[in-house]
Amino acid sequence: MLLFHCTKDAIEALTATHQGKTHCWVDNAPPPEGAQPWGWQLHAVKIARRQVLVAMHGDTRFVMVFWGLKKGDGKTLLSMFYERVANHLIWLAEDSGVMDRPAARNMFDRLMRSHGPFRFHSGSDRSVQAHINEVVRLCRQAVADNDGAFPDDCEQAGMFDEFLNQGIRRVKGGDYFVPADAWLSACLRDFADFDAEALAQLGQHRRAQRQQAMAEQLLQAAKDRGLSPDDPAYVQMVQWLEHAKERVY
Repeated sequence: MLLFHCTKDAIEALTATHQGKTHCWVDNAPPPEGAQPWGWQLHAVKIARRQVLVAMHGDTRFVMVFWGLKKGDGKTLLSMFYERVANHLIWLAEDSGVMDRPAARNMFDRLMRSHGPFRFHSGSDRSVQAHINEVVRLCRQAVADNDGAFPDDCEQAGMFDEFLNQGIRRVKGGDYFVPADAWLSACLRDFADFDAEALAQLGQHRRAQRQQAMAEQLLQAAKDRGLSPDDPAYVQMVQWLEHAKERVY
């Protein structure tokens, strides 16, 4: 079961009055017996006078942002949520090389069988909310930098999610981690039966991919600055890039 833990602002965003009748999507009835909730925290803010909802997975801090939803429109939120989950699973699985698109779709189908039913409950976790607040800050900055414009479509919103989920986070004094990697590993474990060894190999591969990307960016920056190919710093960056490629391939 998909379970949204809603802050007070999210509850307000999920409440609307029509023809004198008030409807709220939040229902604090307990989950069915035996249900294993897939917990996300939901928060709402106003940015450029429009409503923005932020959903963060409690265990991995993976986040998705839903822009410009109407007040009380839980139906659209759910539709967008599941669509975005499917897209991110496919993108991450393909990008990591861990499975092809049909296999990723099968993983999503299994997720839906487990967590297609949903509930909205009141309540929030302070640690999760602290990370959501940082996401909100980045959202406000992105809108300001874009002259007040929101993402035009689901693809642009998904790309912004990707940016947010590549940041490094830490929970309660634990090790630092990347939400995109943590969420992909959790989904592979829960919905594709990956064991600990396979997940450890995936983690190493993802770290090597990031090292390669960083080395390529540094090398390009050196070229843009006109650094000579025989400069020791340039040579060192080339060696770093080759080492990163060896770890990926």
